[in-house]
Amino acid sequence: MRMSALVLLVVFGIGGGTAAAADLIVDDPEAIAAAADYDWSGAYAGLFGGGGNSEVTLSEPSGLADPLDLAAGGWLAGARAGFNAQAGVLVFGAEADLAKTWIGGNGSTTDGLNSLDYSYDLDWLSTVTGRVGYAADTLLLYAKGGLAAGGVRSTLTATAPLPAPPPSSAEAVATGWTVGLGTEFAFSENVTAGIEYDFVALDAELDH
Repeated sequence: MRMSALVLLVVFGIGGGTAAAADLIVDDPEAIAAAADYDWSGAYAGLFGGGGNSEVTLSEPSGLADPLDLAAGGWLAGARAGFNAQAGVLVFGAEADLAKTWIGGNGSTTDGLNSLDYSYDLDWLSTVTGRVGYAADTLLLYAKGGLAAGGVRSTLTATAPLPAPPPSSAEAVATGWTVGLGTEFAFSENVTAGIEYDFVALDAELDH
C-alpha cells in the first residue's frame, strides 16, 4: 500500500551558539561601526516547537477502488544543530533536526467489497538541509532545502460487511524532501530566536 504525505509546518525556535559581534578596541570610528555588525558564523544548537497540517493520499494498486485523501494535523517539538559561515551579507550553512510529532488523522474508503476506516499518524520527523540567507546585522532571512524522513503508522479497520476481519496495522520510515523559509533574530551574542515555514513531502510503502 502506497502512502504519500504533504506536510506544512510552522515552527518557532530558540537557540544558542558561537556567533558573536566582534569585540575589538580601536580608535577608528569606521572600524568600530564595522566591528559592531553581528557575525552569524559558527556552530549552534537549539530547541523548537510548532504545529503542522498534512494532506495524505493512500493508494493500493490491487485494492482500493479510489485513492483515499484525508487531512491530518497536530504538533511537534524537537532539537536542531547546525553551522553557519558568513561572507559579507550572505550566510551559508547546514542544519540537522529531529522532532517528536503528534500529527494524525483518519478517514473512510472502500476496496470494492469492504468498507474501511483508516487512521494515519506521523510519529517523528527529521530533516538534513542546507541554508542560504541574507544578514542585516542581527536579523537573518533565509531559505533552506534538503532531505526528510519520518516514522509513519497506519491502521485499516474493516467496518462492513460483518463479521469484519481484525484491524490491520503497519509502520514504515517514509522518505522525501523539504524546503522552507525562515527569519531569525539575535537577542545577544549567544541567543537567537526565529520562526520558520516548512513544506515536507514524504512517501512510503505500508505492508498491510
